[in-house]
Amino acid sequence: MIIIKILVNQGTALLGAYFLYQLIATFIPVKENQFLQLLLFFINFVAISLPIYPNDATNVCFIFLFFSAAFLLFLKGSIIHKISLVLSLYPFIVALNFLLEDIGMRIWLAGGKMLALDYFLHGTAHLLRGLIWYGMYRFFSYSLPYAKTQIPAKLWLILDFICLTPLIAMISLIIFTPSDARMIYPAAFACILTSICSLYMTGHIAKSFRYKLENQSLQMQKEYYQELEGNQKQLRKIHHDMNNHFSVMLNLMREEQPEQAEEYLANLTKQHSHANHIFCKNSIVNAVLNAKYQMMQDYQIKCSMQLDIDTLITIDDISLCSLFGNTLDNAIEAAKDAAKKEITLKARYYNGFFSYEIKNTKNEEIQKKGNRFFSTKEQPDEHGIGLQAVKSIVESYDGTLDITYDDKRFSVVVLISDI
Repeated sequence: MIIIKILVNQGTALLGAYFLYQLIATFIPVKENQFLQLLLFFINFVAISLPIYPNDATNVCFIFLFFSAAFLLFLKGSIIHKISLVLSLYPFIVALNFLLEDIGMRIWLAGGKMLALDYFLHGTAHLLRGLIWYGMYRFFSYSLPYAKTQIPAKLWLILDFICLTPLIAMISLIIFTPSDARMIYPAAFACILTSICSLYMTGHIAKSFRYKLENQSLQMQKEYYQELEGNQKQLRKIHHDMNNHFSVMLNLMREEQPEQAEEYLANLTKQHSHANHIFCKNSIVNAVLNAKYQMMQDYQIKCSMQLDIDTLITIDDISLCSLFGNTLDNAIEAAKDAAKKEITLKARYYNGFFSYEIKNTKNEEIQKKGNRFFSTKEQPDEHGIGLQAVKSIVESYDGTLDITYDDKRFSVVVLISDI
């Protein structure tokens, strides 16, 4: 009977560790190594099962060090994302473990220290952990995946500073617990609530940025289809008037006026020279490319595009739209004032690999501070935002971003694998 009770208790604890693992993997992918995945799961199990007692500096530090090390070593992606997740989850884990252990201990002492009551309390605590982590996973699994791609680095820092408050408070209260541990119950509940709110705020901000990008994408598609409709109307009008155009050119040729006929034909061709191009079968990317292509024509920038991404399935449309749009905006901004105005774009998806390269000429000197590039735009709020967004997208797909430049050219190369 005792063995059965132990197995049941540990089984419910494993359930909680499983949902914590799934929550972590939803936010940041785990490295594709079965040993590391199993080790991370075990550390999660220890973290949510380890009892926290008053004045328990050892266990508090143990959880923090191993939990942080596991995130930094076993997860993919940016360090700031890993740190943010630790700061959000750690106070929650410690506060929950302390409350369950201390309240259970008080109930056991009040109940006469019975062995059956001890098993019951431990089983109830593990069951509550499993249910709580299941609820956390279900509640945040739909919003957190967008966080790592949509939230800028500065905003991550602000969120981290907010999470430092419950982190420091919980560590201090556990290490320096007053004689009556019940005095820190309100603070522990406040830390749990703060952790939940910080995760909710992270997901809410990410979804807000996501909706903004989606609205931009939809606006581009709307403009694309409006322009396409206008071109079709113009082509129908030209087709309707085609006999008249042929008659005019035929009369000019009969009257031996080839120069006038050539000029008339050139004007006729110019009327539908702005027709939309089909760069690829992805309608969103095509909308972006048509809009940017028209800008390049207006600035008289020589453009070369080679695309083979018709079967692309690795990157979602919103991220793909942002990648093309931001890099093309930067390239146009730099090339429009260059002595030799040129932009070359290549994109391909082959054998599970997406490659993207864009090169542009430039005149302005590159401004760089650390890993961040600064544009020549007049609005200071827009400096470097485009490349920062591209960097976030590439990191979210565990890809590589290579930026090179010299006195005359600037190049961005992206490689993403879905293998």
